[in-house]
Amino acid sequence: MKRLFLWIVASIAVLGAAVVAFLLLFDWNWVRQPLANLLSDRAHRELAIGGNFQGQWSMRPRLVAEGIRLANTDWGAEEDMIAADRVEVVVDLWKLLEGRLELPEVTLINPKVALERRKDGSANWTFGVEEAAKVIAPEDRTEMPVIGRLTIKGGQILYKDEPLNLQLDGKIASIEGDGGDGDQPIHLEGNGRLQGRPFTLKLDGGSLLSLRESEAPYPIKGNIAFGATSAQIDGQLGDPIRFEGVDLRLRLKGPDLAQLAPLLRAPLPATPPYELSGRLGREGDIWRIRDTAGRIGKSDIAGTILVDVGRPRLYIEADLTSKKLDYRDVGSLIGIPPEPEPPAKPAPQPRAAVDPNAPPAPPPAPRRILPDAPLQVDLVRATDAKVKFRGEDVVAPNAPLGATELDLDLKDGVLKLAPLKVEVAGGNANANITIDARTRTVKTNYDIRLSKFELKRFLDDAGLKDAGSGRIDGRIQLTGTGDTVRESLGSANGDIRISMGKGHISTLAMELIGLDAMEAVGFLIGGDKKAEIRCFLTDMRVENGIATPRIALLDTSDTNVTIDGPISLKDETLKLRVMGNPKDPSLLSARSPITIGGYLSQPSIGIDAAALAARGAGAVALGVLLTPLASILAFIEPGLEQDSDCNALLKANPKVQTRG
Repeated sequence: MKRLFLWIVASIAVLGAAVVAFLLLFDWNWVRQPLANLLSDRAHRELAIGGNFQGQWSMRPRLVAEGIRLANTDWGAEEDMIAADRVEVVVDLWKLLEGRLELPEVTLINPKVALERRKDGSANWTFGVEEAAKVIAPEDRTEMPVIGRLTIKGGQILYKDEPLNLQLDGKIASIEGDGGDGDQPIHLEGNGRLQGRPFTLKLDGGSLLSLRESEAPYPIKGNIAFGATSAQIDGQLGDPIRFEGVDLRLRLKGPDLAQLAPLLRAPLPATPPYELSGRLGREGDIWRIRDTAGRIGKSDIAGTILVDVGRPRLYIEADLTSKKLDYRDVGSLIGIPPEPEPPAKPAPQPRAAVDPNAPPAPPPAPRRILPDAPLQVDLVRATDAKVKFRGEDVVAPNAPLGATELDLDLKDGVLKLAPLKVEVAGGNANANITIDARTRTVKTNYDIRLSKFELKRFLDDAGLKDAGSGRIDGRIQLTGTGDTVRESLGSANGDIRISMGKGHISTLAMELIGLDAMEAVGFLIGGDKKAEIRCFLTDMRVENGIATPRIALLDTSDTNVTIDGPISLKDETLKLRVMGNPKDPSLLSARSPITIGGYLSQPSIGIDAAALAARGAGAVALGVLLTPLASILAFIEPGLEQDSDCNALLKANPKVQTRG
């Protein structure tokens, strides 16, 4: 027994000496390659430890690896996805035996991370297999290791995102603090290009310790700017690993919301400069901005916005209101450019010598009225949306506009505005507009009803108090092709019909239209009077963007006014002739047609010297559309034989009766 005991003691002593000798002589580089092979198999990507691998024998060993490199995908722009000159990690073995990974110290020297995403959505951080991705990215924040003190020196992050057209070169570092208790925040900043514009990012997050603590929200704060657009976020993430429990205060400022469309992959309208704020939250696949408030141009805006990214097609839903809606901001939504600011008065310059033989400078091109902002066809085809907008009051100097109402429905490439309502001069403009973007050529159907407009409201707002009255009704039905309003109307076919029944208008205005100079002067001296309106009727046929009156007639107790000639929606030109025919004979009544030419934005008014020919042309138009008697009366003093009203005109010629 004694011999056996001695043998056991001797064996333990030899084994102990062998262990001590092994520990003393052990080279940690012996395990470098097996460890690298093990991690490579787990990550399905080559991981190499190119430098020394050292460690300490204790229950809290310090492991030091130099020349760490994790290979990138074969399509990646950078050779390595992750690289670092030196990594130092202290591991608490007692905690590890309890099933918890705690790293009292982590030091990264010159780490470099290259992240890339291609147009098809594939990313280099997914590793191509779900199991490998789980090794790199834990599913729950409690799976994150507890890190007591994190030190990052010279960190670099490269991010390239082809779908967003984003390139970022960032620097990441830990903010040094005292105590080493795990509360060192992380600071990231970088610059690059986003959608072709300069891009900068500054982001401050909580420590890695707070990243792991499941009971406490993870704080985050940052500033993002690209071009003249900037965004600020300030708040917290309930679970930053899953990116859930989002509660962020968002502030957004920029020159045009349309500049965000490629970034958000949603069709946003062109707008004037804006400043918006709201609270950004997330519930599963649904992102929601609530308490939205701010201004777009000079209009206030408030409401909620919902974005669902979990559907096969991006889905957007919004409910927005405005208490004071500036009409100029409404125009920009369909591509009407904002009114330019008046140029600053230039400083006086010495007068240059004028060459008398030099040709005159060409006049400036006329301003176009019809908007030409292109429809974001690709985004319209890829997005579904429901938007409800209500404007309580429209601010429109010299225009009698009231409340607005818009319901937008976008589904499977078909955008419907139904209804689009605007209160106008005591009445309503009610439009149903359908834009079909499913095919290469965008097709738009316009159906706009004008109901119960009060002529008095128009004239009063134009500064002509009590200059007229009457109720105006009409309908516009057009179909055009093109991805801008200008192209669509420039190719449109359809009808425009406007009528007004009984009312009145200033006789002075009518005499001026009729060029009856003597009576006009008399009214200016002795006072104006009112002429009864018996009928105003316009029936225009639109073919390939050219609107031509079938009939355009204003019949009053004092004067008959007829209009003919084309209006081009293609190039926005006018070639109209207005014939005012006084019903009372006058020696100085020229009875010559007025010509309205030029452009919609810059009409020019003149007198047709070939008065008889113009009157003949008007007679031909009336002769085709009305009775033969009307064409005869066009060549004599109108109104002596017969008067007319809308009913008489319509009964005389069924062709001009309002249809649809």
